[in-house]
Amino acid sequence: MTMIMAHRGARNLWAENSLTGFRNVLALDVEGVEFDLHLTNSGQILIIHDASLDRTTTASGHVRDLDDAGRRAVRLKDEQGTVTEDHIPTFEEVLDVLAARPDLKLYVELKSGPDGKPYEDLVEKTVEIIRARNIGERVVLHSFDRSVVEHCAEVAPEIDRLMSLNTEWVERNGGLENFFRSVEPLVRYVGVHHQLFEAEFDRITALFPKDRLGVWTLNDRALIDRWMTRGVANITSDSPDLVVASRLALTEKAI
Repeated sequence: MTMIMAHRGARNLWAENSLTGFRNVLALDVEGVEFDLHLTNSGQILIIHDASLDRTTTASGHVRDLDDAGRRAVRLKDEQGTVTEDHIPTFEEVLDVLAARPDLKLYVELKSGPDGKPYEDLVEKTVEIIRARNIGERVVLHSFDRSVVEHCAEVAPEIDRLMSLNTEWVERNGGLENFFRSVEPLVRYVGVHHQLFEAEFDRITALFPKDRLGVWTLNDRALIDRWMTRGVANITSDSPDLVVASRLALTEKAI
C-alpha cells in the first residue's frame, strides 16, 4: 500500500508547520507527517521551513536569532497570508502533539541556516531528543544535503534516513546513476520530485526499488490518482485529504 505523508503538517489545510495543523493531522487517514527543523543560537530546535521568518510569520529576520520569548510572540500565517493564533513550535511541542498517534511515521527534515550551511550540532540535538523519547523506530531523518545524511548515519545508525532529490540535486550528484549507486547503502528511502520522477520513471525504478521511493509534492487530484497506482512507497502532499480520497476511491473500485 502506498503511504500518505502530510507535508509540513498539511500546509494547504492549516498554517504551515503549526501545532493546529499537527493536531488536525492526527484525525486524517495518513501514515506519516513531515516537518522541518532549524536550530537557534540559543540551542532550541524550531519547526519552520525557511531559514527566514519573513514568508510564514509576522516577523522578519533569521530563525536562528530568535530567543524563546521571541518565538512565542511570533505568529504564523496561513497560505492566504492570514495571521493565526499559532506560534512557532519547538521540536518537543510537536512531538508532544504527535505522541497521540504512535503509529504515525515522523519525517524530520534537517534544514540549513541562512548561509546555506548545515547547523552545527543540529543532528546531535535532534537525535538526543528522539532517543530520550524512545521513538527512533517512528522517525525518518532526511535532507537534500548528502553530508547531513551521512552525519545522521554516523550519529544515529539505528534511525532510518531519506535523501530528497530534484533536478538540481541530480546535477550536483553527477547524474541519476551515480546518485542512486552512491546512496543505496546510506538511506532507506529516496524522495523524488514529481516532475523529475515523471520524466525519468523507468530509469529511476530500474536503479532503486519502488518500495523505497517516494514522490513529492502532489497537490493535484489527477496527478495523485495516477501516482496512487504506481506502487511507490509514499506520496507526500500539502493536501493529504485529496490523497486519502484518492486511495479510498481506488479501494472501493477494487471491491
